[in-house]
Amino acid sequence: MVTDHSATHTENSWEQVRQFAYSFAHKGRTEVISLDAADKRMCADNLVALTSLPFANSSSMDGWAVNGNGPWTLTTAPQLEIDQASILTTGAVLPVGAQAILRTEDGVLVGDHLTANTNKSANTEDIRIAGEECQMGQTLCTPGATLNRALIGLLAATGNDQIKVFAQPCVQVIVTGDELLASGLPTREHVRDSLGIQIPMWLKRMGAQVLPVLYIGDQAEEISAALIASPADIVLTTGGTAASAKDHFIDAISFAGGEVHFDSVAVRPGHPMKFAAVPNPAGQQIPVVGLPGNPLAAIVALITLVQPMLNKLLGQQLQPLIPVTTARSLEAGKSGTRLAPGWVTDSGFMPAEFGGSAMLRGLSTSTGFGVIDSAVNSGETIAFLPLPD
Repeated sequence: MVTDHSATHTENSWEQVRQFAYSFAHKGRTEVISLDAADKRMCADNLVALTSLPFANSSSMDGWAVNGNGPWTLTTAPQLEIDQASILTTGAVLPVGAQAILRTEDGVLVGDHLTANTNKSANTEDIRIAGEECQMGQTLCTPGATLNRALIGLLAATGNDQIKVFAQPCVQVIVTGDELLASGLPTREHVRDSLGIQIPMWLKRMGAQVLPVLYIGDQAEEISAALIASPADIVLTTGGTAASAKDHFIDAISFAGGEVHFDSVAVRPGHPMKFAAVPNPAGQQIPVVGLPGNPLAAIVALITLVQPMLNKLLGQQLQPLIPVTTARSLEAGKSGTRLAPGWVTDSGFMPAEFGGSAMLRGLSTSTGFGVIDSAVNSGETIAFLPLPD
């Protein structure tokens, strides 16, 4: 792995830089939050059931708890004697002595006298046995898992009120370029920026907290000052990563007293992506990722370098590659790995049209990238990297 500025223009392999980015980051901070704020957060502890579920025998239906074969006399006593019954609602705990449940639609109540309809009877199938869903102390969630609405409801049902999660990493996006427009139609002199609006959305889906986007012209000193001043855990810049007179990433890192770890990756699109680190006022090395200006190339760089770091900060494993067959023959890139936007069907991976480095149309209908290291024929196996959802 290239780790010094003097070794620039050496292309490192795509998988190598993914692993490097993951190892560069540290496991993130944790915090305790209430359950109502936990949706889509990352678990940071072994979360267990604080009680069995259900904690006592209970009803899965509206009706009556009964003791004996009936007819039954209705009672409100906490314990049923022979041929007694009490009203139940779904989820209610059965009274002591209850042997079965008679559903509402299967019974006839006259006064306090209960009988079963013809050919109907009480049953035990509608009794939820204590602990049948989970036992007290059973692990329900492990570190790195994404909390969802049903899991949060399960944690609440088993007595949890507050839980430990990984703090959301803070990311700063700096969009650079004198020629960019943040709104309106493009002109001969200006192009519409498509990264400043979409990259924060990608980052939020990856689990990050995103600071307001900064727009800075092609001035290395101004970009450098923004890098030094940012309070973020990760800083991203867009554009300025190629080799023209306006490409300022390396100079900005130098002015900030930072170090470029690599400035090219053997992947198409996205090969001019860059990875550096600059010291913040506390002396910590803050990763800085240079995303190419071409839109699809920028998203390739985002999932190559930024998502692995967010995985680590959120206590997750590096996003795994999924082996799939391809439904089409696929060409390799000019060199190294090619990432082709597309989706997986029953027939295998289908590459999207409009997959050029400056295009977003193909990505807009895709669910991930096919990872192609060499030309493959239809029916052969490739790796698939899902997009964050």
